[in-house]
Amino acid sequence: MASAAAVDIRIRATHLAEWRRAQRLTQRELARRLDVSQNYIPAMEGGSRDPGPEMRARLMAILGVGFFDLFEVILVGVADDELHLVPAAATPVASAGMQTAVRGMQTANQSETDASIKPRGASG
Repeated sequence: MASAAAVDIRIRATHLAEWRRAQRLTQRELARRLDVSQNYIPAMEGGSRDPGPEMRARLMAILGVGFFDLFEVILVGVADDELHLVPAAATPVASAGMQTAVRGMQTANQSETDASIKPRGASG
């Protein structure tokens, strides 16, 4: 019987930098709030350090986000590769700029539709 290969589970703070910036926090300010070295923040953001369970909970609380908003679960050693896990109900979140562009297109489409609809008997 073949032996099973070891699988390493890593939880990376893949989206830490974007959420930190969204909260208008510098790396120094976030480090101060977490009571950690300022060097720890870029190490997490860059993927060279993975936060433990307590640090993950503190990051989610400070940034006001959920687990999969901030972290990515990676299984290392699966078929000699990495397997990145995402939640089953993951819904992509559009940036504020993208949301504004979509609303603008919806408004333009509605205006065109409204202009093309004329009451019966109206002359053009």
